[in-house]
Amino acid sequence: MNEPTIETRAYVKLLLLAALLGAASAAVLFIFMLLVDTGSAAVWQTAAAATGLPAPLFTFLVCAFGGLLVGIAVKVFGDHSGIFAELMVEFGRTGRFDYRHAPGIVVTALISLVSGGSLGPEAPMADACGGMGTWLADRLKLDPRQSRVLGFAGLSGMLAAFITSPFAGAVLALESAKAAIAYVWTIFPSLVASAVATTVFLGLTNELFGALYTFPTYQARVTDLLLAVPLGLVGALAGVVFMLTFQWLRKLMAPLQRHLILRGLIGGVGLGLAGAWMPLVLFSGEQQTQTLIESAASIGVLPLIGLALVKLLVTSLLLATGWKGGYIFPTMFASVALGLATSLIFPAISPAVAVAATMGGVMVATLKAPLFSALFVAVLVQRETAPVIAIAVIVSVLATTKFSMTPATSPATEK
Repeated sequence: MNEPTIETRAYVKLLLLAALLGAASAAVLFIFMLLVDTGSAAVWQTAAAATGLPAPLFTFLVCAFGGLLVGIAVKVFGDHSGIFAELMVEFGRTGRFDYRHAPGIVVTALISLVSGGSLGPEAPMADACGGMGTWLADRLKLDPRQSRVLGFAGLSGMLAAFITSPFAGAVLALESAKAAIAYVWTIFPSLVASAVATTVFLGLTNELFGALYTFPTYQARVTDLLLAVPLGLVGALAGVVFMLTFQWLRKLMAPLQRHLILRGLIGGVGLGLAGAWMPLVLFSGEQQTQTLIESAASIGVLPLIGLALVKLLVTSLLLATGWKGGYIFPTMFASVALGLATSLIFPAISPAVAVAATMGGVMVATLKAPLFSALFVAVLVQRETAPVIAIAVIVSVLATTKFSMTPATSPATEK
């Protein structure tokens, strides 16, 4: 692609604005996660101990009340899409984030996550931080190309802070938006924003995102590349189940678009029933996944498969009923459960291989971002599994080309 002529002063200004957005995105993510952690501790530890209610009853009541609050928030702020895939498709088409809706989505997401929602923070934060870039471009009266660049910069900065990697953030932003780009005009400002965001977030938290999930020592084997094919298909299947379930539930809930509080309550009741029965399905799954890995043998094959299916169902239900949040970690939790179940059925398959391949398969199926999926999963598990992840990602991409989180036509309530 031929790059447009670059006027040095204007371009340096754009890089400085990208750096500013990177710092702001890291700060916004830090504050949001601090509020989520503080609120969650107040509800699920302090309040739980103070009430003395049985855990299943407390779980149900909190989730149901959370659903009521989510419904009220959606009614107040508007029924706008908070689905990451849809946000990115819209940005790829228009080059803009609709920042007018971002505050309401963030508030609703905060309620959703504190209430135990099986969701992550990345989707509402993408809307908020990408929206800051569009807002800044509007205030400065920049042209559409520069507005797109700053939207990318805000989004990339948030993603980079989220996983403390300046490269993966820019890669996911570019893969997800699926729009033609001018390399120098888009990649370089995104990398600047990502580098600043990573540094600022590390300074605020002093925590480097690294391998979350540990397994017994694994030695790479050529035969594992063959195993990556069926294991990648297992992850792909989990992704397809999630996407189809979400689309079915969204259609099922469509008649409730004029009854938003009831719709949110339905999501809370569903989460409460599932969480009272299977507590591990609550929350994003980032921390709960390690529990699966440590206790897989005692949990057993059928319960692991059950946990995976319930997790996918609950996350789909919450998104379909207006709860706001991301689906990366919840779907990965499900894929880990399926990978561990597969390893228990076939003991010759290393748990590290089974989990890495299924995670890569499910992530690329739902995000449609092959490079980011491979890089991200490789960070979460042992580096020795990287070749297996690469094969699983390719297999899943080929197997799920006809499936997507985004509908052929947007619902009337979407942005």
